[in-house]
Amino acid sequence: MQFGSKTTTSDVMGNVGRAGRYLLVSAVNVVNHQLILQLALQFWSWSGGWANAFAASVAAVPAYFMSRYWVWEVRGRSSVRGEMLPFWGIALLGLVVSSLTAEAADRLFDHRLMISVGSIAGYLIVWVAKFLLLDRLFGRSRATIDEQPDDALVGGGL
Repeated sequence: MQFGSKTTTSDVMGNVGRAGRYLLVSAVNVVNHQLILQLALQFWSWSGGWANAFAASVAAVPAYFMSRYWVWEVRGRSSVRGEMLPFWGIALLGLVVSSLTAEAADRLFDHRLMISVGSIAGYLIVWVAKFLLLDRLFGRSRATIDEQPDDALVGGGL
């Protein structure tokens, strides 16, 4: 949507739908992340920061694909500069912030549950900014694909 353009009911509903799907993908990602985090803490006895960094790295892969395909409904090849680098950059920011808060919780409380709370708190700090950035990035990708003729998406026809 451009500045000065009219907002339609369909625009609003699209944004609400995307926000709802983003919330669901985030919930799935939190569960994935926390399971991996607890496994790393329990079985490998890693510190909160290292266990969180590992969990964030592993959980980011399905989060990218779920976000791209389901939340923003972008199909086709991924754009390295337009989608992947910004996504992984914001994922790295979340990893750093959540690892710092997980490590702080580990040092303060020395309890696995509190490490999870610290990890989630760190992610909440960047969660809204991540949605806004990804909405812009994948929105551009969706617009580019929508502008291509249908036969361009399937290999140009016969």
